[in-house]
Amino acid sequence: MRSANASKARLLSARPGRIPSVGMTVESIGPGIEETGDVAAVAARLARATLADLDAVTDRLVAEILSENPDYYEAALVSEPDLRTSCRSNIERVLQLLGECVTEGEDPYDAAKRTGRRRAEQRVALDLVLRSFRLGGRVVWSSALDAARRESDVEPEMLLDVATSIWTVVDAVSSSVADSYRRTELEMLRADEQRRRVLIDELLRGAGEDPAFADEALRTLGLSTEGAYAVVAAEDGQGSIGLLEPEEALACHGLHSVWQTRSGALIGIVAIGDRSVEEVAAALGRKIRAKVGVSPAVPRCAGIPQARELALVALRTIPPGVVRTVSLDDYLPQALLARSPDLADRLVDRTLGPVLALPQGERELLLTTLATWLDADCSAKATAGRLYCHRNTVLNRLSRIESLLGPVHGAQRCVWLSLALQARTLRSA
Repeated sequence: MRSANASKARLLSARPGRIPSVGMTVESIGPGIEETGDVAAVAARLARATLADLDAVTDRLVAEILSENPDYYEAALVSEPDLRTSCRSNIERVLQLLGECVTEGEDPYDAAKRTGRRRAEQRVALDLVLRSFRLGGRVVWSSALDAARRESDVEPEMLLDVATSIWTVVDAVSSSVADSYRRTELEMLRADEQRRRVLIDELLRGAGEDPAFADEALRTLGLSTEGAYAVVAAEDGQGSIGLLEPEEALACHGLHSVWQTRSGALIGIVAIGDRSVEEVAAALGRKIRAKVGVSPAVPRCAGIPQARELALVALRTIPPGVVRTVSLDDYLPQALLARSPDLADRLVDRTLGPVLALPQGERELLLTTLATWLDADCSAKATAGRLYCHRNTVLNRLSRIESLLGPVHGAQRCVWLSLALQARTLRSA
Protein backbone atom coordinates (compact mmCIF):
# COMPACT_ATOMS: atom_id res chain seq x y z
CA MET A 1 0.00 0.00 0.00
CA ARG A 2 2.82 2.40 0.89
CA SER A 3 4.45 1.67 -2.49
CA ALA A 4 1.20 2.39 -4.35
CA ASN A 5 0.69 5.66 -2.48
CA ALA A 6 4.26 6.72 -3.22
CA SER A 7 3.77 5.92 -6.89
CA LYS A 8 0.59 7.98 -6.96
CA ALA A 9 2.30 10.87 -5.23
CA ARG A 10 5.12 10.89 -7.77
CA LEU A 11 2.64 10.96 -10.67
CA LEU A 12 0.52 13.68 -9.13
CA SER A 13 3.54 15.89 -8.58
CA ALA A 14 5.04 15.23 -12.03
CA ARG A 15 5.97 18.21 -14.18
CA PRO A 16 3.30 18.31 -16.89
CA GLY A 17 5.71 19.64 -19.48
CA ARG A 18 7.46 16.27 -19.56
CA ILE A 19 4.48 14.35 -20.94
CA PRO A 20 5.17 13.54 -24.62
CA SER A 21 2.83 13.81 -27.57
CA VAL A 22 1.85 10.48 -29.08
CA GLY A 23 1.60 11.96 -32.60
CA MET A 24 -1.73 10.45 -33.66
CA THR A 25 -3.69 11.92 -36.56
CA VAL A 26 -6.96 13.82 -36.45
CA GLU A 27 -8.74 11.03 -38.29
CA SER A 28 -7.83 8.43 -35.67
CA ILE A 29 -9.35 10.26 -32.72
CA GLY A 30 -12.43 12.21 -31.76
CA PRO A 31 -15.32 11.97 -29.36
CA GLY A 32 -15.14 8.18 -29.58
CA ILE A 33 -11.44 7.66 -28.72
CA GLU A 34 -10.68 3.96 -28.53
CA GLU A 35 -9.19 3.07 -25.14
CA THR A 36 -10.02 0.77 -22.29
CA GLY A 37 -13.27 1.57 -20.56
CA ASP A 38 -11.64 2.37 -17.23
CA VAL A 39 -9.15 4.83 -18.73
CA ALA A 40 -11.85 6.48 -20.83
CA ALA A 41 -14.07 6.84 -17.80
CA VAL A 42 -11.29 8.34 -15.69
CA ALA A 43 -10.23 10.73 -18.46
CA ALA A 44 -13.84 11.80 -18.98
CA ARG A 45 -14.39 12.31 -15.26
CA LEU A 46 -11.24 14.41 -14.86
CA ALA A 47 -12.09 16.44 -17.95
CA ARG A 48 -15.58 17.22 -16.67
CA ALA A 49 -14.19 18.19 -13.30
CA THR A 50 -11.75 20.54 -15.01
CA LEU A 51 -14.55 22.02 -17.15
CA ALA A 52 -16.20 23.18 -13.95
CA ASP A 53 -13.13 25.36 -13.36
CA LEU A 54 -12.81 26.56 -16.99
CA ASP A 55 -12.26 30.25 -16.25
CA ALA A 56 -9.40 29.54 -13.85
CA VAL A 57 -7.78 27.13 -16.32
CA THR A 58 -8.10 29.79 -19.03
CA ASP A 59 -6.37 32.32 -16.77
CA ARG A 60 -3.50 29.86 -16.25
CA LEU A 61 -3.06 29.32 -19.98
CA VAL A 62 -3.11 33.03 -20.80
CA ALA A 63 -0.49 33.61 -18.11
CA GLU A 64 1.63 30.73 -19.50
CA ILE A 65 1.49 32.13 -23.03
CA LEU A 66 2.38 35.66 -21.94
CA SER A 67 5.26 34.26 -19.89
CA GLU A 68 6.67 31.51 -22.11
CA ASN A 69 5.53 32.52 -25.60
CA PRO A 70 5.77 36.34 -25.41
CA ASP A 71 6.34 36.81 -29.15
CA TYR A 72 2.77 35.66 -29.68
CA TYR A 73 1.45 38.68 -27.81
CA GLU A 74 4.30 41.15 -28.26
CA ALA A 75 3.87 41.07 -32.04
CA ALA A 76 0.88 43.36 -31.34
CA LEU A 77 -1.21 41.27 -33.70
CA VAL A 78 -3.32 39.55 -31.03
CA SER A 79 -5.04 41.53 -28.31
CA GLU A 80 -5.32 40.09 -24.81
CA PRO A 81 -9.13 39.78 -25.00
CA ASP A 82 -8.76 37.94 -28.32
CA LEU A 83 -6.13 35.65 -26.80
CA ARG A 84 -8.30 34.93 -23.76
CA THR A 85 -11.38 34.15 -25.87
CA SER A 86 -9.37 31.78 -28.06
CA CYS A 87 -7.78 30.04 -25.07
CA ARG A 88 -11.12 29.53 -23.37
CA SER A 89 -12.93 28.12 -26.41
CA ASN A 90 -10.09 25.74 -27.30
CA ILE A 91 -9.60 24.48 -23.74
CA GLU A 92 -13.34 23.92 -23.52
CA ARG A 93 -13.32 21.87 -26.71
CA VAL A 94 -10.31 19.79 -25.62
CA LEU A 95 -12.01 19.00 -22.31
CA GLN A 96 -15.31 18.23 -24.06
CA LEU A 97 -13.51 15.82 -26.39
CA LEU A 98 -11.90 14.11 -23.40
CA GLY A 99 -15.16 14.16 -21.47
CA GLU A 100 -17.11 12.91 -24.49
CA CYS A 101 -19.62 15.69 -23.97
CA VAL A 102 -19.48 17.62 -27.24
CA THR A 103 -23.02 18.68 -28.11
CA GLU A 104 -24.45 16.46 -30.82
CA GLY A 105 -24.28 18.08 -34.25
CA GLU A 106 -21.45 20.45 -33.34
CA ASP A 107 -18.03 20.26 -34.96
CA PRO A 108 -15.64 19.25 -32.15
CA TYR A 109 -12.83 21.13 -33.90
CA ASP A 110 -14.72 24.34 -34.66
CA ALA A 111 -12.77 26.41 -32.12
CA ALA A 112 -9.45 25.14 -33.48
CA LYS A 113 -10.49 25.93 -37.04
CA ARG A 114 -11.61 29.43 -36.07
CA THR A 115 -8.31 30.03 -34.30
CA GLY A 116 -6.28 28.78 -37.26
CA ARG A 117 -8.16 31.02 -39.66
CA ARG A 118 -8.02 34.09 -37.43
CA ARG A 119 -4.32 33.78 -36.66
CA ALA A 120 -3.54 33.34 -40.35
CA GLU A 121 -5.55 36.46 -41.13
CA GLN A 122 -3.65 38.28 -38.38
CA ARG A 123 -0.40 36.97 -39.93
CA VAL A 124 0.79 35.41 -36.69
CA ALA A 125 3.52 32.85 -37.43
CA LEU A 126 2.19 29.28 -37.37
CA ASP A 127 4.99 28.02 -35.12
CA LEU A 128 3.95 30.57 -32.47
CA VAL A 129 0.34 29.40 -32.71
CA LEU A 130 1.31 25.74 -32.34
CA ARG A 131 3.61 26.52 -29.42
CA SER A 132 0.66 28.12 -27.64
CA PHE A 133 -1.37 24.97 -28.23
CA ARG A 134 1.44 22.87 -26.74
CA LEU A 135 1.35 25.15 -23.72
CA GLY A 136 -2.39 24.60 -23.65
CA GLY A 137 -1.85 20.85 -23.55
CA ARG A 138 0.49 21.27 -20.61
CA VAL A 139 -2.05 23.38 -18.73
CA VAL A 140 -4.83 20.86 -19.40
CA TRP A 141 -2.63 18.02 -18.14
CA SER A 142 -1.66 20.01 -15.07
CA SER A 143 -5.32 20.81 -14.39
CA ALA A 144 -6.23 17.13 -14.81
CA LEU A 145 -3.60 16.27 -12.19
CA ASP A 146 -5.15 18.86 -9.87
CA ALA A 147 -8.52 17.19 -10.38
CA ALA A 148 -6.96 13.77 -9.71
CA ARG A 149 -5.52 15.04 -6.44
CA ARG A 150 -9.04 15.88 -5.35
CA GLU A 151 -10.20 12.37 -6.25
CA SER A 152 -9.49 9.47 -3.94
CA ASP A 153 -10.10 6.58 -6.30
CA VAL A 154 -7.86 7.40 -9.30
CA GLU A 155 -5.32 4.64 -9.79
CA PRO A 156 -1.80 6.02 -10.33
CA GLU A 157 -1.14 3.60 -13.17
CA MET A 158 -4.09 5.04 -15.10
CA LEU A 159 -2.74 8.56 -15.07
CA LEU A 160 -0.13 7.78 -17.70
CA ASP A 161 -2.87 6.48 -20.00
CA VAL A 162 -4.94 9.56 -19.22
CA ALA A 163 -1.95 11.70 -20.16
CA THR A 164 -1.71 9.83 -23.46
CA SER A 165 -5.40 10.55 -24.08
CA ILE A 166 -4.91 14.24 -23.32
CA TRP A 167 -1.94 14.65 -25.63
CA THR A 168 -3.63 12.65 -28.38
CA VAL A 169 -6.55 15.10 -28.30
CA VAL A 170 -4.19 18.09 -28.14
CA ASP A 171 -2.30 16.71 -31.15
CA ALA A 172 -5.55 16.35 -33.08
CA VAL A 173 -6.69 19.86 -32.19
CA SER A 174 -3.26 21.24 -33.14
CA SER A 175 -3.46 19.46 -36.49
CA SER A 176 -6.86 21.02 -37.08
CA VAL A 177 -5.44 24.45 -36.24
CA ALA A 178 -2.54 23.96 -38.64
CA ASP A 179 -4.80 22.72 -41.45
CA SER A 180 -7.14 25.68 -41.05
CA TYR A 181 -4.20 28.10 -40.87
CA ARG A 182 -2.61 26.74 -44.06
CA ARG A 183 -5.89 26.75 -45.98
CA THR A 184 -6.53 30.34 -44.95
CA GLU A 185 -2.96 31.31 -45.76
CA LEU A 186 -3.35 29.81 -49.25
CA GLU A 187 -6.64 31.67 -49.73
CA MET A 188 -4.96 34.90 -48.69
CA LEU A 189 -2.03 34.31 -51.04
CA ARG A 190 -4.46 33.73 -53.90
CA ALA A 191 -6.40 36.84 -52.96
CA ASP A 192 -3.18 38.88 -52.73
CA GLU A 193 -2.06 37.60 -56.12
CA GLN A 194 -5.46 38.37 -57.63
CA ARG A 195 -5.30 41.89 -56.18
CA ARG A 196 -1.81 42.37 -57.63
CA ARG A 197 -3.05 41.26 -61.06
CA VAL A 198 -5.96 43.69 -60.86
CA LEU A 199 -3.70 46.58 -59.82
CA ILE A 200 -1.22 45.87 -62.63
CA ASP A 201 -4.06 45.62 -65.12
CA GLU A 202 -5.52 48.92 -63.94
CA LEU A 203 -2.16 50.69 -64.22
CA LEU A 204 -1.75 49.36 -67.77
CA ARG A 205 -5.26 50.61 -68.58
CA GLY A 206 -4.55 54.14 -67.36
CA ALA A 207 -5.94 54.24 -63.83
CA GLY A 208 -2.64 55.76 -62.75
CA GLU A 209 -4.00 59.14 -63.85
CA ASP A 210 -5.75 59.19 -60.47
CA PRO A 211 -2.98 60.20 -58.03
CA ALA A 212 -4.63 58.49 -55.07
CA PHE A 213 -5.02 55.21 -56.93
CA ALA A 214 -1.52 55.44 -58.37
CA ASP A 215 0.00 55.95 -54.92
CA GLU A 216 -1.91 53.02 -53.40
CA ALA A 217 -1.25 50.70 -56.36
CA LEU A 218 2.47 51.43 -56.54
CA ARG A 219 2.95 50.99 -52.80
CA THR A 220 0.99 47.73 -52.80
CA LEU A 221 3.05 46.42 -55.72
CA GLY A 222 6.32 47.46 -54.10
CA LEU A 223 7.19 50.04 -56.77
CA SER A 224 8.56 53.49 -56.08
CA THR A 225 6.11 56.37 -56.28
CA GLU A 226 8.92 58.69 -57.38
CA GLY A 227 10.88 58.82 -60.63
CA ALA A 228 10.30 57.41 -64.10
CA TYR A 229 8.86 54.13 -65.36
CA ALA A 230 9.37 51.91 -68.38
CA VAL A 231 7.43 48.98 -69.77
CA VAL A 232 8.94 45.78 -71.15
CA ALA A 233 7.07 43.45 -73.53
CA ALA A 234 8.34 39.91 -74.15
CA GLU A 235 6.84 37.71 -76.85
CA ASP A 236 5.99 34.09 -76.26
CA GLY A 237 8.88 32.04 -77.62
CA GLN A 238 7.90 28.65 -79.06
CA GLY A 239 5.06 28.34 -76.57
CA SER A 240 7.14 29.55 -73.61
CA ILE A 241 7.57 32.99 -72.08
CA GLY A 242 10.30 35.00 -73.78
CA LEU A 243 11.94 36.07 -70.50
CA LEU A 244 13.15 33.88 -67.66
CA GLU A 245 12.73 35.27 -64.13
CA PRO A 246 12.81 38.92 -65.25
CA GLU A 247 11.78 40.27 -61.85
CA GLU A 248 14.75 38.60 -60.16
CA ALA A 249 17.13 39.63 -62.97
CA LEU A 250 16.16 43.29 -62.62
CA ALA A 251 16.16 43.17 -58.81
CA CYS A 252 19.81 42.08 -58.91
CA HIS A 253 20.52 45.47 -60.52
CA GLY A 254 18.39 47.44 -58.07
CA LEU A 255 15.41 47.73 -60.43
CA HIS A 256 11.98 46.80 -59.05
CA SER A 257 9.31 45.49 -61.40
CA VAL A 258 5.98 43.67 -61.63
CA TRP A 259 4.88 41.34 -64.43
CA GLN A 260 1.71 40.03 -66.00
CA THR A 261 0.85 37.99 -69.08
CA ARG A 262 -1.52 39.76 -71.47
CA SER A 263 -2.59 38.68 -74.97
CA GLY A 264 0.29 36.33 -75.59
CA ALA A 265 2.99 38.65 -74.26
CA LEU A 266 4.66 39.05 -70.88
CA ILE A 267 4.33 42.69 -69.80
CA GLY A 268 6.48 44.24 -67.09
CA ILE A 269 6.25 47.64 -65.39
CA VAL A 270 9.71 48.74 -64.23
CA ALA A 271 10.33 51.58 -61.77
CA ILE A 272 13.57 52.99 -63.16
CA GLY A 273 13.79 56.19 -61.10
CA ASP A 274 16.68 58.12 -62.62
CA ARG A 275 18.12 55.08 -64.42
CA SER A 276 18.02 54.56 -68.21
CA VAL A 277 16.05 52.09 -70.31
CA GLU A 278 19.38 50.87 -71.67
CA GLU A 279 20.17 49.66 -68.14
CA VAL A 280 16.88 47.75 -68.13
CA ALA A 281 17.74 46.05 -71.42
CA ALA A 282 21.24 45.22 -70.19
CA ALA A 283 19.95 43.83 -66.89
CA LEU A 284 17.66 41.41 -68.71
CA GLY A 285 20.76 40.18 -70.54
CA ARG A 286 20.83 36.44 -70.99
CA LYS A 287 17.31 35.97 -69.64
CA ILE A 288 15.73 36.61 -73.04
CA ARG A 289 14.40 33.64 -75.01
CA ALA A 290 12.45 35.50 -77.71
CA LYS A 291 11.75 39.04 -78.91
CA VAL A 292 11.74 41.71 -76.19
CA GLY A 293 10.74 45.36 -76.59
CA VAL A 294 11.51 48.17 -74.14
CA SER A 295 9.56 51.43 -74.11
CA PRO A 296 11.04 54.90 -73.61
CA ALA A 297 10.93 56.19 -70.04
CA VAL A 298 7.74 57.94 -68.95
CA PRO A 299 7.99 60.49 -66.13
CA ARG A 300 4.74 59.62 -64.36
CA CYS A 301 2.61 56.59 -63.57
CA ALA A 302 -0.10 58.00 -65.84
CA GLY A 303 2.17 57.36 -68.85
CA ILE A 304 2.33 53.59 -68.32
CA PRO A 305 -0.42 52.73 -70.88
CA GLN A 306 1.41 54.66 -73.61
CA ALA A 307 4.67 53.02 -72.57
CA ARG A 308 3.04 49.61 -72.91
CA GLU A 309 1.91 50.39 -76.46
CA LEU A 310 5.39 51.60 -77.38
CA ALA A 311 7.00 48.50 -75.88
CA LEU A 312 4.73 46.35 -78.06
CA VAL A 313 5.66 48.48 -81.08
CA ALA A 314 9.35 47.96 -80.27
CA LEU A 315 8.63 44.24 -80.13
CA ARG A 316 7.22 44.32 -83.66
CA THR A 317 10.36 45.95 -85.07
CA ILE A 318 12.34 42.74 -84.50
CA PRO A 319 12.52 40.39 -87.51
CA PRO A 320 11.00 36.92 -87.14
CA GLY A 321 13.19 34.30 -85.53
CA VAL A 322 15.54 36.88 -84.00
CA VAL A 323 16.15 36.76 -80.24
CA ARG A 324 16.92 40.31 -79.22
CA THR A 325 16.04 43.12 -76.82
CA VAL A 326 15.12 46.36 -78.59
CA SER A 327 14.68 49.81 -77.09
CA LEU A 328 12.13 51.76 -79.10
CA ASP A 329 14.26 54.90 -79.35
CA ASP A 330 16.97 52.92 -81.16
CA TYR A 331 14.55 51.75 -83.88
CA LEU A 332 12.24 54.69 -84.51
CA PRO A 333 12.02 54.34 -88.34
CA GLN A 334 11.06 50.68 -87.97
CA ALA A 335 8.67 51.66 -85.18
CA LEU A 336 6.90 54.11 -87.49
CA LEU A 337 6.36 51.30 -89.98
CA ALA A 338 5.24 48.85 -87.31
CA ARG A 339 2.80 51.40 -85.85
CA SER A 340 1.13 51.96 -89.26
CA PRO A 341 0.93 48.52 -90.89
CA ASP A 342 -1.54 49.61 -93.60
CA LEU A 343 0.72 52.44 -94.76
CA ALA A 344 3.74 50.14 -94.52
CA ASP A 345 2.04 47.60 -96.79
CA ARG A 346 1.22 50.31 -99.31
CA LEU A 347 4.83 51.56 -99.20
CA VAL A 348 6.09 48.03 -99.96
CA ASP A 349 3.70 47.48 -102.84
CA ARG A 350 4.20 50.93 -104.42
CA THR A 351 8.00 50.88 -104.08
CA LEU A 352 8.95 47.23 -104.64
CA GLY A 353 5.92 45.83 -106.44
CA PRO A 354 7.53 44.89 -109.81
CA VAL A 355 10.44 43.10 -108.10
CA LEU A 356 8.08 41.26 -105.77
CA ALA A 357 6.23 39.92 -108.82
CA LEU A 358 9.35 38.09 -110.07
CA PRO A 359 9.98 34.37 -109.47
CA GLN A 360 11.27 33.70 -105.98
CA GLY A 361 14.89 33.02 -106.88
CA GLU A 362 15.41 36.22 -108.89
CA ARG A 363 13.26 38.25 -106.48
CA GLU A 364 15.30 37.32 -103.41
CA LEU A 365 18.60 37.82 -105.26
CA LEU A 366 17.70 41.35 -106.34
CA LEU A 367 16.23 42.35 -102.98
CA THR A 368 19.29 41.04 -101.12
CA THR A 369 21.57 42.96 -103.47
CA LEU A 370 19.53 46.16 -103.07
CA ALA A 371 19.46 45.91 -99.25
CA THR A 372 23.20 45.22 -99.08
CA TRP A 373 23.98 48.10 -101.47
CA LEU A 374 21.93 50.56 -99.39
CA ASP A 375 23.57 49.34 -96.17
CA ALA A 376 27.01 49.77 -97.81
CA ASP A 377 26.37 53.48 -98.48
CA CYS A 378 25.52 52.74 -102.13
CA SER A 379 29.04 51.41 -102.86
CA ALA A 380 29.11 48.71 -105.54
CA LYS A 381 32.61 47.66 -104.48
CA ALA A 382 31.66 47.26 -100.80
CA THR A 383 28.50 45.42 -101.82
CA ALA A 384 30.49 43.00 -103.96
CA GLY A 385 32.78 42.29 -101.02
CA ARG A 386 29.86 41.48 -98.76
CA LEU A 387 28.12 39.29 -101.32
CA TYR A 388 31.33 37.57 -102.49
CA CYS A 389 30.80 38.50 -106.12
CA HIS A 390 32.36 40.82 -108.74
CA ARG A 391 31.62 44.54 -108.71
CA ASN A 392 30.23 44.29 -112.25
CA THR A 393 27.79 41.64 -111.05
CA VAL A 394 26.46 44.11 -108.51
CA LEU A 395 26.16 46.83 -111.18
CA ASN A 396 24.29 44.45 -113.49
CA ARG A 397 21.82 43.58 -110.74
CA LEU A 398 21.30 47.25 -109.90
CA SER A 399 20.65 47.93 -113.58
CA ARG A 400 18.03 45.18 -113.57
CA ILE A 401 16.42 46.71 -110.45
CA GLU A 402 16.34 50.17 -112.07
CA SER A 403 14.64 48.72 -115.13
CA LEU A 404 11.86 47.50 -112.85
CA LEU A 405 11.64 50.20 -110.17
CA GLY A 406 13.18 53.29 -111.72
CA PRO A 407 16.23 55.19 -110.37
CA VAL A 408 17.81 53.88 -107.18
CA HIS A 409 20.19 56.81 -106.60
CA GLY A 410 19.44 60.02 -104.68
CA ALA A 411 18.86 60.65 -100.99
CA GLN A 412 15.06 60.65 -101.10
CA ARG A 413 14.94 57.58 -103.32
CA CYS A 414 17.27 55.71 -100.97
CA VAL A 415 15.01 56.56 -98.02
CA TRP A 416 12.00 55.16 -99.89
CA LEU A 417 13.79 51.97 -100.84
CA SER A 418 15.28 51.45 -97.38
CA LEU A 419 11.94 51.95 -95.62
CA ALA A 420 10.18 49.68 -98.10
CA LEU A 421 12.70 46.89 -97.51
CA GLN A 422 12.34 47.22 -93.74
CA ALA A 423 8.56 47.30 -94.02
CA ARG A 424 8.66 44.07 -96.03
CA THR A 425 10.72 42.43 -93.30
CA LEU A 426 8.25 43.61 -90.66
CA ARG A 427 5.32 42.39 -92.75
CA SER A 428 6.80 38.91 -92.81
CA ALA A 429 7.06 39.09 -89.01
